[in-house]
Order: sequence, then C-alpha cells, then structure tokens
Amino acid sequence: MNRKLLVVVAVAAVLALLAGAAVGRNLLSSATPAPRADVVLFKDAIAKVSIAYPATWKSRLERPSDPDLALLVAADDSTSLLMRVSDSGLEVAVTRKTLPIVRKYTDGLVAADSRAKQLTQPLAVLAGGLPGWRYRYTFGEGAERGAHDHYFLFKGPKLIQIVFQAVPAERLPAVAPVFDRIAATFRGRDS
Repeated sequence: MNRKLLVVVAVAAVLALLAGAAVGRNLLSSATPAPRADVVLFKDAIAKVSIAYPATWKSRLERPSDPDLALLVAADDSTSLLMRVSDSGLEVAVTRKTLPIVRKYTDGLVAADSRAKQLTQPLAVLAGGLPGWRYRYTFGEGAERGAHDHYFLFKGPKLIQIVFQAVPAERLPAVAPVFDRIAATFRGRDS
C-alpha cells in the first residue's frame, strides 16, 4: 500500500473528526436548555412513596371522604392525577416474578366499571422500584367519556394506584407525554 496515500487518508480522517467535534460543540453551546418546570414533590408518609407533578397543577383534595385517597391534583377541568394507597388484601408477595399471578386481580379492578374499554393490553411495569400493571382504557359515555392511564403498583401489603385522567378521551394522546413524565418521577422506596 502506498505510504503517501495512507498518510493523506489518516490526516483527512483526523481533520474530519476535529471538524465534526467543533460543529457539534457549536450546536450544543448555541442551543438554550429548556427551562425546567417548577414541580411539587408529594410524599406519602404512610406508604413512603413520592411523585412530582407540575407546580401549575392545583390540589382538588379538600376534605377527603375516602381515607385511601392520598393525592388529587389537576391541570384543569380535563386533566388530573389521583393517587390512592390501600391494603391490597393479597396473600402473595408481589414481585416481578409473581406479577403474572396478580393480573387477574388488577383485571378485575378495571372490569368493576362495566363501561371501561381497554385501549391497549395491560403492561407489566416496574415504576419507582415497585412491580405492577399499567392499563390504558376509556370510561363513561357521551360528554362524560374520558380516558385513564392507570398504574396498579405493589409495595408489601399495599396497593398504590396512580390514575391519570383525560376528559374527553380523545385528549389522551396529547397529554400522555405529560403523564409519562410525571409517572417517571414516582419513587416507591422513599423513606
């Protein structure tokens, strides 16, 4: 192989690498980082779990008649988040391995509302370190028809339900990315 050609190719490769790095650095430095939205970190002292939601969302929890209701906040009249902590009543410890066993249990909880129509198959999840199931379904009829992105998470004998709601149901695709970002802040092992 010709040494001159090898040297020319090596020099060209190094120059191309340096030029690429310079362009990349300029692109990164000229981009302004998106401002981080102010969030509220909610901690449930009993279940020792937490979740963060946008500070612009307002609490709708005045005097709870449901002792299991830990959190109820809303962005507006059509977008909300609810968290409920209750005893699961299950005799089996729920882990990633035993998660398929409790699928009938969570299916039954969703099916308790005969108007619930699943949009996707339930998805096994590990959210904030806790195993569980995620359901996406519509509920209600007419003007009252909405959609839920509903997590059933298990921590020892506790069932933690995180329910994101969009009304009307057709809003779900637009707000699902916000729901996903909030769900990603959930921590199940907080003290």
